Amino acid sequence: MLEPKVHAEFNKARIATKSILSFFTRQKYARHIYYLTNMVACPFHGGSCDMVPDKKPDVLIVEDDAELAERTGEMLVSLGYRVTGIVATPVKAFKQVVERAPGLVLMNIDLRTTFDGIDAAAYIFHCLNTPVAFLTAHADPDILGRARKAEPIGYLTRPFTAESLGAALEVAYRTFLLNNPGVEERRTALLSMMAHDDAYLLAGKDGGIIFMNWFACRLTGWGYEEAFLRPLPAVLVMKERSSPVRFGRMTLLNDIHTAALLDQPYVVQITARDGRTRTARLRVDVIAAREGTEVGHMVRLKEILGMAVG
Repeated sequence: MLEPKVHAEFNKARIATKSILSFFTRQKYARHIYYLTNMVACPFHGGSCDMVPDKKPDVLIVEDDAELAERTGEMLVSLGYRVTGIVATPVKAFKQVVERAPGLVLMNIDLRTTFDGIDAAAYIFHCLNTPVAFLTAHADPDILGRARKAEPIGYLTRPFTAESLGAALEVAYRTFLLNNPGVEERRTALLSMMAHDDAYLLAGKDGGIIFMNWFACRLTGWGYEEAFLRPLPAVLVMKERSSPVRFGRMTLLNDIHTAALLDQPYVVQITARDGRTRTARLRVDVIAAREGTEVGHMVRLKEILGMAVG
């Protein structure tokens, strides 16, 4: 139960939010966005009465149509957004998210790849804490139903104007921040570590490689693009120093999952493609969607220098 004073402020915030949405509806902007998250009008989270800062996020555009991508980028710049990059594939999208840490990704659903925009968006949001808004030329109900599982902040249909794009992104992004207090700090900290510290490999729930940073490429001897979607055991060849079996090729996926559940470090010996062997400390985290469904695992390897290979 809200205190009277807080309850009054809550009602003001709710009325203000309804007024904003009504305004955009009257301007025919609302038809360009389909909200796929729960709207939260109340600005109070965890006892704090601070409103969400009025700021525009840096934006990464993932679009395989060069002309449309350029046009969308020009619209965003004219609205005061900073575009961190324009890429056409999921692999390049993951690299840009980690290396340039955009606050928002505009993702074309149909990238004409087996691993499409919806697949990429799910991992970018659930694993890299970065919100995604979808771009598409149509609003097919089946596609929309599948897209909803990636938990995007919005769904924009073409054609749209700069004004409608800006209105949709502003409301959707601010709503996302209200629903996820502290997400900016968590995202920045995670991506900073992944870009500059230790080896990180992100494996999907089926065990395929989704992302690996430069340090992971160095440890394994694999380039990220050639390793993308390959089974983790084919890329990460290792064993625990105290056991000849644990983390071996045949049991790696099960052992990785167990390590995540036990939440404890292991000292492992990694063999790269060129035969070089290094010792590292392994930690694994389970990545889960909001409802608790397992999405994959984040594998972190910290090289231990000076330890003899045994």
